[in-house]
Amino acid sequence: MSTQLELRDKIVEVDANTGTDDGAPVLIILTPEEFEASDVMDEEARNNMRSLTSAESTYVETYPHYSMGSFAVPDKNDPSGEPSLFSFYIDRQHLMFVEDGTLVNTVTSAITQGGTLRSLTTAHALYAFFRTLLVNDLGYLGRLEDQMEDLEEAMIETDIDTTTEKVMDYRRSSARLRSYYQQTSAMATVLVDNENQIMSHADAQSFQRVVTLSDRLIDRAETIKEYSNQLHELHQTHIDMRQNRIMQVFTIVTVLFAPLTLITGWFGMNLTVLPGLDWEPLWMCIIIFAIVSTGGLLAFYRWKKWL
Repeated sequence: MSTQLELRDKIVEVDANTGTDDGAPVLIILTPEEFEASDVMDEEARNNMRSLTSAESTYVETYPHYSMGSFAVPDKNDPSGEPSLFSFYIDRQHLMFVEDGTLVNTVTSAITQGGTLRSLTTAHALYAFFRTLLVNDLGYLGRLEDQMEDLEEAMIETDIDTTTEKVMDYRRSSARLRSYYQQTSAMATVLVDNENQIMSHADAQSFQRVVTLSDRLIDRAETIKEYSNQLHELHQTHIDMRQNRIMQVFTIVTVLFAPLTLITGWFGMNLTVLPGLDWEPLWMCIIIFAIVSTGGLLAFYRWKKWL
């Protein structure tokens, strides 16, 4: 169901036509189907907006009398998975979001519960949306780094075995988050420039704070990406060590049975002229030799701490 909010002394939900009747700026949230039935923009703008609805990137485009863009927000529960996609349109009187999901409503509800806005304009409402979308991300990245530290300690101290998929998931997540923050910073920079002059100077400059916050998040995401690379190297080292241990066991077993294999091969030949075949104590000597050679090799391996 469509949502329309008036920007007066605070953001309040209103009837579908109230906001446009008295000229107050409005914030509108529509599904793609409701967007097709709306009459906020002309056909050219509508066609431009359609192409943004499913765009899997975060960016903005400016036009003479309005701006529009798209968001691709990674899911905090699974950053490497499918992002939340939605687009937006903004002019002096309208801020419209088009989403086939719930993230926009969630962020807007958080803004509404925050109380009075400093500036009751569509531009400031968009800035508040940016701020609310990013404000908790530094804490989220900190928790993500803590999880990676816990995994690293477990791999080092307890030699815990982890899957390659889990390590690679951290690498994909950090790369996805860094890309998202880079795109957000670029989008906010375009809004600061305010080329089409649909915002006041003060509202446009407020997006500079979004640029600053995004740049801090980029640096933190870059740190996490480097940390994920270290985790990958540590995990690869564990794999190599495990393979070396397996090969060591195979080598030890092969060497242990080498004397027995030699004896079996020598006396297993179908010949009657081999020396010693008619010596009765030969078999006892063979048994003693097998025990001594095997026991001696095992003792040597234990002395070398290979077993």
